[in-house]
Amino acid sequence: MDKIRETIIVIPAYKPSERLISLVDEISGLGYRVLVVDDGSGQESEEIFNSVRRISRTRVLTHEVNLGKGAALKTAFNFIHNQDIGFNYIVTLDADGQHLVSDMQRVAEASWRHPRWLILGSREFDKDVPFKSRLGNKITRTVFRMISGRAVNDTQTGLRAFNRVNLSNFLEVEGTRYEYEMNVLMSCKKYDIEIMEVPIETVYLDAKNSDSHFHPVRDAVRIYGNIIKFAGASFISFLADYLLFIIFLPLLSGLTYGVVIANVAARVLSAILNYTLNSKAVFKDDQPAAKTLPKYIALAAFILAANSVILGFFTGVLGIYPQLAKILTEILLFIISFSVQSLLIFGKKRDRSVGRVVWTQPGK
Repeated sequence: MDKIRETIIVIPAYKPSERLISLVDEISGLGYRVLVVDDGSGQESEEIFNSVRRISRTRVLTHEVNLGKGAALKTAFNFIHNQDIGFNYIVTLDADGQHLVSDMQRVAEASWRHPRWLILGSREFDKDVPFKSRLGNKITRTVFRMISGRAVNDTQTGLRAFNRVNLSNFLEVEGTRYEYEMNVLMSCKKYDIEIMEVPIETVYLDAKNSDSHFHPVRDAVRIYGNIIKFAGASFISFLADYLLFIIFLPLLSGLTYGVVIANVAARVLSAILNYTLNSKAVFKDDQPAAKTLPKYIALAAFILAANSVILGFFTGVLGIYPQLAKILTEILLFIISFSVQSLLIFGKKRDRSVGRVVWTQPGK
């Protein structure tokens, strides 16, 4: 019972159905405090949130406009972080009724036993799961494993639990919409947070999962936004490298090592461009160049050396055709470069601010 009093349940909600009322009522009935965030649902949902406010041990925070699931979670986390109210464990779950309260309890208990870990309520994605959910999770878990080196079965689950010791770290994670939860998983390696998955029931209320506000294209772009921007910056730098080489070549053709000098000069300038793009546009880092540039140069030197070594391994040891080996080498080095820059070079303190919030009094 003491652990229940130390645990607060966070539910971000956008235009929820009446199922939210029964969900909060059941959770409150177990003795938990509940923090619901109305993410700009508007007047059409006002009666539902008024009913939620009347439930004991419940508080509702309200965004005046829709800011996204990530922003709603950060609003709740900020509130908990800034209040001396004795909550040591935070459990998040979705408002659409897909998470059973019994599963929420099991995830909370796992967090009590492993207070420094991030606990995920993990669903099984079999043929009965709606196609867009199956597809979205398969893509995200594959990308997550390639970049982080960790295998997570359910990267999109909203049922999560963690101790207050990790609250500050998760407040620093970038993102305001569905990409935030993926970014939290990505940040665990940086903050040395272990991840545990607890199997839960897979509940969908209809074949189309119509209560979900996840858009498979728009939100996928947000989730993979940094990867897409990173690839774009790499391509722009490649074009710059090639064009600069073409420009320098005739100017230096009279020198003994004119071709080598042209190639090196083009590489140096394109590397500076790539560093600037990644620092300012991709990872939006605000650290001084004196801190990040030496790391970037070391990574660039490693990538240059590793290119030949890995290519030689693929062709000489594994016997892969050179054309295919080159592609595999570039893909592998792309993943390594993105991961190192994201986690080690351009990691930074994030802005914790969210949009304006209206506070409402909790139920008695």
